[in-house]
Order: sequence, then C-alpha cells, then structure tokens
Amino acid sequence: MTRCQNSCDPRELILAFSHRCWRRVHYIPRDHQVIWIYVQNVGMRWMALDLQMLLLSIVQYGLVLWLSYVIWNTLRRFCGGPSLNNIPGPPPESFLAGNLARLHGPDSWDFHKTLEEDFNGVVKIHGLLRDLQLYVFDPTALHSILVKDQNLYEESSIFLSLTGMLFGKGILSTTGQEHRRHRKILMPAFSTKNLRGMLPILYEVAHRLRDGLIEPHLETGPQELDMYSILSRTSLEFIGRAAVGYSFDPLTTSEDSIDQYAQSLKDLTPAILKLAVFLPIAPLASKIGSPSFRRFLLSLIPSKTLAGLRRIVTVMDRKTAALVHVKSQQIRQHGAEAMENSNDIMSLLLKSNRTAEADMKFMDAELVAQTSMIVHAGMDTTSSALNRIIHTLAVHSDVQAKLRAEIMKTRETLNHDELMELPYLDGVVRETLRLYPPVTVMTRTVTQDCVLPLSTPITGTDGRHLDTIAVPKGTDVYIAIAAANHNKAIWGPGRP
Repeated sequence: MTRCQNSCDPRELILAFSHRCWRRVHYIPRDHQVIWIYVQNVGMRWMALDLQMLLLSIVQYGLVLWLSYVIWNTLRRFCGGPSLNNIPGPPPESFLAGNLARLHGPDSWDFHKTLEEDFNGVVKIHGLLRDLQLYVFDPTALHSILVKDQNLYEESSIFLSLTGMLFGKGILSTTGQEHRRHRKILMPAFSTKNLRGMLPILYEVAHRLRDGLIEPHLETGPQELDMYSILSRTSLEFIGRAAVGYSFDPLTTSEDSIDQYAQSLKDLTPAILKLAVFLPIAPLASKIGSPSFRRFLLSLIPSKTLAGLRRIVTVMDRKTAALVHVKSQQIRQHGAEAMENSNDIMSLLLKSNRTAEADMKFMDAELVAQTSMIVHAGMDTTSSALNRIIHTLAVHSDVQAKLRAEIMKTRETLNHDELMELPYLDGVVRETLRLYPPVTVMTRTVTQDCVLPLSTPITGTDGRHLDTIAVPKGTDVYIAIAAANHNKAIWGPGRP
C-alpha cells in the first residue's frame, strides 16, 4: 500500500510496471491511499486501487445486499408464512433486532425461562427485521426435527458461515457429502475405547489442579477462590492434553502462566455474543473475498468488538496451525510408533487421515480447522459444566456432603467402569447438565415446506387449537435444549 503524493492518472503508476495503459481513465485524488493488486491472465499485470473508493464500493455493495434481504424477508413474511403469524410469542423488542438481543445476550437465561414458563411447546420469535422464527421444546416436534424428519432441518446458514469464518472448513461448517467425509475420518478418534484411554490424562491434570491451584491457597486457612478462572484454566488443560497432546497451562498460581491462546479461547464466545444481533448477515459476509481479505476489511471498521474478534481468530489460527505442524512433523519422523504412543485426538485423527482414501483425506487447512473446533467446543462446554456443578454443590451443601461421603469410600484413582458405578456422582452430573446445559439452544433451517407435529396442542393467536404447524421453507428453528430439559410435561411438576 502506498499514498498518492499528487493527483495522478493510474496509468502513470501502471506504466512503471507493465508499460501498458488503461483505456478508461480514473483519477486518484491527492492523499488517497492506493492498493497495488497483481492481476493474472490479463494484458495489464498490475492494478492500482484507490482505497477510499474501494471502501465506498464495499459499503454500496453491502447496502444493496441489505436492501435485497429486507425485500426478500418482507415478501416471505407476508406471502409465505401466515401460519407462523398465528403462533403465540413475545412481542419484538425492536424492529431491527426483534427478540435476538434478549435471546442471545449475556443475560438471556431469564428470557429463556420466560419462554418455557409462559408458552407451550412452540413459540414464535422475531429475528432480524422481524423475520419469523420458531423456538421449539415440544417433545414430538423435537423428535421430528432431530430424528424422523432430520433431512428437512439442516444446520442454519448463519451457524455454518460463522463457524467457517472463525475456524475454517471443518465438521461444524459443512453439510451433505462434505460433512459425511469429515465425520467418517473424525469418528474413529472418538470411539469409546479411545475416550476411555484418555482417563489417566484427566487424572493427571486433576491432580495438578489440586496441588498447584487449590492447596497453596489453603495453607493460611479457608478463603474465597475464583473458581471460574481456576476451572476455565483447568478445562483448557484437559482439552489441550486430551485433544492435541499439548500443555497450555502449568496450573500454578503464577500470573505469567496464562498464555495468549488460552485468553483468546476464553474471550471468543463473549465476543460473538456481543455481535449476536448482526449474526444473520454472516452468510453474506462469508461470500466476500478470501479469509485474509475479510480480515483486512474488518481492520478498517472502527469497532473495538470487531477488532478484538479479529485478534482472537488470528491468535487461535496461528497457534493451532503450529500445533498441527509440530504433531505432523513428529509423525513423519517417527512413523507409526509416534502415533501408537499418543492417544490424544489429534494423533488419532492424523492416523485416521493417513489411512483414508486419497479423495477422503483432509488438507492441512482442514486439519487446522478441525483442531480449532475441537479445542474451542471442548473447552467452552467443559468449563461451563464444571463451573455449574461446583456452584450447584456450593448452594446445596447437603448434596455436597452426600457426594463427598460416596467419593471418600473409594480409592483415589478409579478406572472408567468403577467411576460409572458411583450412582450419586452420576446423578449429580446428569441433573446439573439437565438443569444448566452448556448449550441452551441449537439452530436448524427448514429446507422445504413441511408440517411440524405437536404432542400437546397449542392455542393460536386467533383462538384455534393447533396440533400441527405448517413451517415454510427457510424458517429458522431453535431447538430449545434448556426448555426441553425443564419441561414439566416430561419431568413432572415437582422438579425444577
């Protein structure tokens, strides 16, 4: 990139490189920044672009796409989705964001409780520009979405585009045959045998947690500890050792022990939630140029949130690429012996990839994407679950005492089968995950017009009883995991 010192004709700049001229003349004003782009397969090899004009063109292009989306959304709402208008639901908070800010915001738990307590089974939600969506926790409807008619409900384009831009091409950002290819290579690494083989790693990390982060604080007597921070660090170390065979954190009280990658993993989800209202434009944004070009465009937008997200993704991508490179080098140097001595998921994935057919194998970029997805998804959900379990035990001291008594009767280190034979521990984990699932909703998009059956009829806004709902193609459907877990029709009125 350079800067024009005087008003000039781009031909004068290009002549220095190609000795050829443009037929059309576009003048670049003085002090405007210029980008040089190399263009292949044309007579003129170098092109000078006025940065200000480029940004203006991008803004204009975005406005055209936005207007097209508004028109399409309006037509779909009024012409294609009258059945959804009859579904009861909360009023929109705003014309632009509908209910999305409350549904995905940092304080969304109360809104989810309102939906499950004030409505029955299926709720109408207003999305971007009042796009009509469904929030579903009726058991028969969920069975239709997830089992019986699962081919009619695909991962939403928002989720696919977002995960693709954040991590790259992996199992969470693909559909159809491509998704099946990723799944076929990944699944052997997650077999029951392999997961059981990781138990010694988890014990070793748990002992380091106890010795490095808990006991040093207890030398001066009981005191308050920031368990959220401690368990977040421990979760990352669990996933790092089990997923990629790498230690991210020594689990000591030293302030310098938390590295940049660990902090980026912790900051990613909060950064995404801050942009939740704008996520519906992710499918459009994902089609603008290459990943590096999109990052360049983000750097031009004066937003601290976007700048932070860009930094987070850059740190994660570089670190993960380095981890994959090191592991691949070890396997190349030591062959099958290196993989036999390593039972982390990345080693197993590389082993599966080496034996796969040529047209099924992952490219290096796909290996990086898979690893990033596994580390982030595992760290985020594990951290949330552990923190909820510890908090719940702190609130219910009687449950804590009973669980402690069961555990103290056992040896310090148990195998997998012995762990599964501790009924109260199993009950505490399962019940906490039921009440506070780490993932509260998942999203699907309807691929064609269909009918959603209900186990319990709902009353429409027109007073009619509905035992089925006609769902138009393109409708976004929220699978309400938390609401289903709290559904009193399933769990009974006596349980929260």
